Amino acid sequence: MRKIILLFFIFAFFLAPFTMVLASEVDEINEQIAKKQEAMKKLETQIEIYKQNIQQKQSESITLSNQLAILSSRMEKTALDIQVTEIQISQLNLEVESLGILIKEKEDKISKERQLLAHLIGSIHLSDQNNYLGVFLSYKSFSSYFDQIKNLESISEELGQALKQIKADRAELQNKQDIALKKKEAVEKLKVTLVDRQANLEEQEKAKDYLFTQTKSSENKFKLLLAQLRQEYSQFDQDLANLQKQAEKKLVENDKMESGPTSLSWPINPTKGISVYFNDPTYPFRYLFEHTGVDIRASQGTPIGAAASGYVAWVRTSRLYGNNIMLIHSNGIATLYAHLSSFNVKEDSFVKRGDIIGNSGGMPGTQGAGLSTGPHLHFEVRDNGIPVDPMNYLTR
Repeated sequence: MRKIILLFFIFAFFLAPFTMVLASEVDEINEQIAKKQEAMKKLETQIEIYKQNIQQKQSESITLSNQLAILSSRMEKTALDIQVTEIQISQLNLEVESLGILIKEKEDKISKERQLLAHLIGSIHLSDQNNYLGVFLSYKSFSSYFDQIKNLESISEELGQALKQIKADRAELQNKQDIALKKKEAVEKLKVTLVDRQANLEEQEKAKDYLFTQTKSSENKFKLLLAQLRQEYSQFDQDLANLQKQAEKKLVENDKMESGPTSLSWPINPTKGISVYFNDPTYPFRYLFEHTGVDIRASQGTPIGAAASGYVAWVRTSRLYGNNIMLIHSNGIATLYAHLSSFNVKEDSFVKRGDIIGNSGGMPGTQGAGLSTGPHLHFEVRDNGIPVDPMNYLTR
């Protein structure tokens, strides 16, 4: 029995200093986390101020100075959003580090508990091998004999407690490992968010430069540009409405209609991601007009495939969309491909799903770029002339 008690003391003696060291490390990490949380609060306060500034400017009339002020505030806000994301990543990494320390501590504790458990089992096994009559005869009195029996029962009880403790510690260890894994996954998602926000900031900077370049800081030139773009957008809707029925009739006559509900293939592989979504609140020119499609990041000159079989309604160049192609499909669906660097189809022709219809563009200053801040494909879907979210139609 003395041996068992000694084992408990040895276990506690060696584990305690180690636990104290680990606790100190965890405390230091927690202090760093607290500082980062405080920094985030300050940044979020600043972000809220910029949000209010943007909302105020949005309620005012559309002028060049107003739009430049909105873009400037959005750029400042996005820069702060980037800082917040970076802090969130750093904080999560610290939390993972802290969990790693606690996991190591728990693993070492379980290891020592197993050693203790092995000794307890060994002691019970030894007692089972003894002959009770022999044990009885070795004691001078009944009292001493029954004290030993009581000690053996105590060892059995300690064995049960040790087993329960190991089970509880293993469950806690698994829980910490699961939490650590989720935090690591959250870090990876935040890294993607960070890249998107950095790209968004670049888009806003380019949008601001575009306004400066096109207007030369002149309110009159800005008003003229805005009127031209809105007129073009209105003409776009009118032209599509005029062509829709005519094109669908040709599809039927030439047996080019696809049967069943219209599903669309990606015109280019979205491996580089999407920079702007349908009706995206981060769209730099949103307060001039809504973003009625998705902008798929792509290198200049990337081949573009037809999202579905259809009729080539137009192949044209405009100030807003630059070089663009409109395809009309079955079931009232039409697709637009804009900011192209080159065309590979002609009007009043038919294409099959996946046929290369042109190449992506959008690099400012290049032929056919239109109103663009960088290389990408602007892709729209219209359902009976009404802009709809392409993400609801695209399939892998």
